[in-house]
Amino acid sequence: MSVRFHPNNPIDALETIIVKEDGSPLHGEIDIYRQLWTDLNKSSLEWDVWHDLKLPEHSDNFNYYKKTSSQIDFLILCKYGLLVLEVKGGSISTKDNTFFYGKNFETPIKQNPFKQAEGYKYTLKDNILNNLKGCFFCEATAFPHVDYPFDSKLIDKNLLWTSFLAKEYDGSIKKFILNVFEYSKNKHKKHFRIYEDITPKEYVSIKKILSPIIGDRNQINTINTLEWLGIQNIEILEGLYKNPRIMIEGPPGCGKTTIAKAFIDKQHNKNGIYLCWNNLLMHYTKSLLTERQLSSNIEVTTYFRFFQKHNPSIDYKKLSLISADEFYDMVKDTIQKLEKNDNLKPYDFIVIDEAQDLLDRGLDLFINKFTGFNGQGLLNGNSLVLFDIDQSYSSSERNVSEIADLLTEYYSHFKINEVKRSSQNPDIRKLSSEILEHPEILKDEKFAEWFQNIEIKRHKSLQDVKSHIVKSVLTPIRDANSSLKGQDCIILIESTFLRGDYKGKEDLRELLIIKDVEELTENNVGDTANKLRYSSILKFKGLEKKNVFLVISNPSELNKYEVFIGITRTILNLEINILN
Repeated sequence: MSVRFHPNNPIDALETIIVKEDGSPLHGEIDIYRQLWTDLNKSSLEWDVWHDLKLPEHSDNFNYYKKTSSQIDFLILCKYGLLVLEVKGGSISTKDNTFFYGKNFETPIKQNPFKQAEGYKYTLKDNILNNLKGCFFCEATAFPHVDYPFDSKLIDKNLLWTSFLAKEYDGSIKKFILNVFEYSKNKHKKHFRIYEDITPKEYVSIKKILSPIIGDRNQINTINTLEWLGIQNIEILEGLYKNPRIMIEGPPGCGKTTIAKAFIDKQHNKNGIYLCWNNLLMHYTKSLLTERQLSSNIEVTTYFRFFQKHNPSIDYKKLSLISADEFYDMVKDTIQKLEKNDNLKPYDFIVIDEAQDLLDRGLDLFINKFTGFNGQGLLNGNSLVLFDIDQSYSSSERNVSEIADLLTEYYSHFKINEVKRSSQNPDIRKLSSEILEHPEILKDEKFAEWFQNIEIKRHKSLQDVKSHIVKSVLTPIRDANSSLKGQDCIILIESTFLRGDYKGKEDLRELLIIKDVEELTENNVGDTANKLRYSSILKFKGLEKKNVFLVISNPSELNKYEVFIGITRTILNLEINILN
């Protein structure tokens, strides 16, 4: 027999064993169970399959749904590695970044099944089988009753099994599984990670750990990261210099930028580069380094500007619009061109801010070639990578988590959970932790009760928004006796209202042509004039102000990312203006 199931259920009695809480059969899992049993028994490979595997813990690193335990539908083991398979039976549809049961969006599925499977994969990798460093882990999802084309930005079709897609694998789920292993390993090869087959000894070890039962185990509680790093005292980097490659992961306001300043302070007379995500952050960082008299030997630029400089034939706007895969290929081609002409000069050190938006754009290639020696910067370079997966733009259809995890193998990786920004207004931190999962919370009647220190204003038109800003924000700023100062304030506007395409081409930028009001630009981002400035939310990413006035449309799955970024730019006071 080529496949062993754990537990080994009678194949003809599954309808009475694999059931819902009400006792009715779970037809999706039953159908996959039978197909695995049939197809894998025809294979020449050795297979082990665990069904309904319960794990007593959940990885913190990729725990999208804040779970304390895990329950895996199917875990499949062969010599190529381990595959987590999440199953959803019945018809499935998607709309506005949400999965639904039914073809016509009847019932929302609480969890994105692809994210669910990914979280379980990291639980196995980080918590359960973390001593098996050479083992390959991957994930896939099965919608066995979807017999129609299923197109969504939320999914990677190479990781999806449906009855409609089954014909691409000659109806064999075994062929699909082998394709998932091959496809997933090829993605890793792009980032210098090659996985060998599992050895017989490793195979036995995995089975001993997973079967027959995973008992409760005592999990050692790690020391509070902030206490260990000593963020209160900026000498944190003294203890980290045995590995000059450092990754700091943490939410907005946890002190990542403070760490970057300390890191740069220690690079005496070294030639470095500070890579930012956007132009405003770039110019603000330049002004900070100038104040610290550090700007003479540090190049501060954006990732896009850096590669546009080396590819002047490519228009900057076009460069900023190409896909992540196209950008990756362009990075690779640029490096080869520089090496061929002997023009590739590595930096002594690299700082990368907001790295979550660059991870799948060849960032690992950049680090490897532009720091260290002999093109081995991931192994011997000097670099600091700052990132927060939650802030990754459109992360649902990108594999940034996967690449971040790959990079941690070359770095000292620290995850900071405590937010130091907004310490005087904990409601801001509480709301930022809620908004990505529940954007509708801003509409809740109890919002004022739950978040007493955050104001929400509702408006019928952009003209109403303008009138409110003039009366409640600009007028106090103009008052010499007021404590409200322009340099402490920012109006952050959802991009919808700055494109000129909202209800009859009305544009808030035009409405804000008022004395003492101006758009935040590269030229004024560092000055302290008593003016009220505004910007789009996404352009302000990485920056912060004491007082933030958000202007957004009704909160939904479509704009929750921008709302999250806007909220997390706040140090002290937050006002949310919603245009109904």
